[in-house]
Amino acid sequence: MHRLCTVLVAVLIAIAWHAPARASGDFSCTPSWRLSHVEMTGCDNMAILQPGNDTRVNLALLLSDLRPAKVAASGSAPIDPLADWPGFVAAFYPDWKAPEDDSYADGEGSRCRSNGPGGERFEAAVTATGKLSAAERAALIAARRGLQPDCAKASGGAEAIAALDGQMKSAPGKAFAAYLKGALAFYDADYDTAATQFTAARNGDQPWLKETARYMLGRVEVNRLQLDAFDEYGTLKENRAIDDKTLTTAETALRGYLRDYPKGAYAASARGLLRRVYWLGNKTDKLAAEYAGLFAEPPAQRGIGDVELIQEIDNKLLESLDAATRTDPILLAMIDLRAMRHSEGVTDPKPIASTQIEAQRAAFAGNPALYDYLLAAHAYYVANKPADVLKLIPDAARQQSFSALQFSRQMLRGMALEATGNRNARGFWSDLLAGARQPYQRPAVELALAMHDERSNALGKVFEAGSPIRTPMIRAILLANSAGAPLLRQQAKDNSTSKHERELALYTLLYKDVTRGAYRDFAADVVMVPAGAPSEGDWDLLGGDKINLAIFAKPAQTGELTCPQLRETAGQLARDPGDARARLCLGDFIRVNGFDQFSLDNPPPRTDLGGSPSQFPGGHYSRLELYKAIIAEPKVAPADKAYALYRAVNCYAPSGNNSCGGIEVPKSQRKAWFNRLKKDYATSSWAKDLHYYW
Repeated sequence: MHRLCTVLVAVLIAIAWHAPARASGDFSCTPSWRLSHVEMTGCDNMAILQPGNDTRVNLALLLSDLRPAKVAASGSAPIDPLADWPGFVAAFYPDWKAPEDDSYADGEGSRCRSNGPGGERFEAAVTATGKLSAAERAALIAARRGLQPDCAKASGGAEAIAALDGQMKSAPGKAFAAYLKGALAFYDADYDTAATQFTAARNGDQPWLKETARYMLGRVEVNRLQLDAFDEYGTLKENRAIDDKTLTTAETALRGYLRDYPKGAYAASARGLLRRVYWLGNKTDKLAAEYAGLFAEPPAQRGIGDVELIQEIDNKLLESLDAATRTDPILLAMIDLRAMRHSEGVTDPKPIASTQIEAQRAAFAGNPALYDYLLAAHAYYVANKPADVLKLIPDAARQQSFSALQFSRQMLRGMALEATGNRNARGFWSDLLAGARQPYQRPAVELALAMHDERSNALGKVFEAGSPIRTPMIRAILLANSAGAPLLRQQAKDNSTSKHERELALYTLLYKDVTRGAYRDFAADVVMVPAGAPSEGDWDLLGGDKINLAIFAKPAQTGELTCPQLRETAGQLARDPGDARARLCLGDFIRVNGFDQFSLDNPPPRTDLGGSPSQFPGGHYSRLELYKAIIAEPKVAPADKAYALYRAVNCYAPSGNNSCGGIEVPKSQRKAWFNRLKKDYATSSWAKDLHYYW
């Protein structure tokens, strides 16, 4: 279990630290528990407008300020301050469900998707038209039901539609028949015929036909524009030819429909298709203007929800946006924040310059608070001038609630207070708590408070009675990485806290007792393991539900050495810390139970929560260093010396990579250990069992 934990944690940390900065991030990584994020990883999104957020999150925060504030419901607020995009959506849009079928404007799906609802609307219109005879009505409905579009080959039902010419006597009947001929041609990609038939259908006096045919004329041109636009994977071709005539015709048709039917049945779809035309035609300015025009409209009015709109902008617009040509403040803010991203040691591409933001002042004339925030964000994240932040953003921490921008401004001010060593930083964070009511806001302030107390050598404040820091993962990270033995004992016995926190505190205490040399304390602490403690645990020590406390109280240790119970081994080491056999038995306990390079021996980086020097004395445990020490000691029993040599070599089995932790040794050293074991301890079982060095 612990070996799996170690491997997974190592992989996840590697992904998190080295993930590329991209627009959006739906891939696995592990959060970096800090406030400042300048590199995009995909899982460090916070309720703070900042460079490291997924651009979708920043856009969602900006749009949220255009609506009534969303207050986190009691008991349903996110428990962590960091989230990936799906988690963010779940918190801010709890009623949102991914659509079973994308809108016409999103994705590159088949035009045949509209067949089902289109058929239902056609039947309703035919039924409601009183000027049709019963025979005409029946024939039209039967023909429409028989239409089976394929969009890859000829559609079914063409014969019945062709037969309508001899069955329709009335003008409405002929108009409906013309519409069906147009629908058949449309699904069969015969766009010239479709356009001719829809034009005929729209010129009648039946209202549904007039509107629907008018809309379909726009769809015909959109689909004509899409011919040969995508590769075999459904991706838009970069070097595709764009037919300007078709582009203009499509735009004119859709705009004409929206002019005549601004609240028509297809208005939302037509607006989406118009955006699609601009995307297909590389008309970035027009596309950006369309999106900007939707921001202030309620979702019900614009016909597309916030999540869908954000996803569409991220997919269709973001990569082609240029801050120098934009005037919408929301789009500009999104671009500017992304342009502030950077990685340590990486200078190409360079982050945006402050002069570039200053040149945008006119665009933010209606939102000076957002403009000042962008200048302050640049000063903090890019220029490393936190004192400038304090000049740009005044203290407004004591509020009943915060919009996304207000919260971002105050969080950035608090971060600048910390960076400048201001003695009022903790009081500022405390003032922010009361108004941090929107999703993810309070956990972010709790993270700020916890990091302040950890770095101020006041970790006990986090765990004192009445502490405002309630986020379980924040407390768990500090217990596992920063807490000393007294605090761990306190929390292990504190019945007012959660069962998981008590078990984590005791588990961490016992592990560090035996691996940091507090052997006498272990004998006293292990009695706290309750009878019937779980003997299995989750690989995620901090976030899992089960913690294997029984591992420290096993009646006997299984392994290749004959060793007593861990408590007895610890007792012997308390009496004689240099006892080689007892030290080897402890090493076997670590090996057999998969504790090598365990998470409790791999603290977070200094920039993150839990990254301060641990208050638990003693270094991190390494079996390799144990074996090196015993090999170098002159007065060690031959059997113990042989086992140390055997195990030291096996630290590199079978891949040649060290699995025991500690300082690496070259292959020549492993060879020397191997030869010494074979020469000086040739009769030992360890020498006989070892056939190779790695």
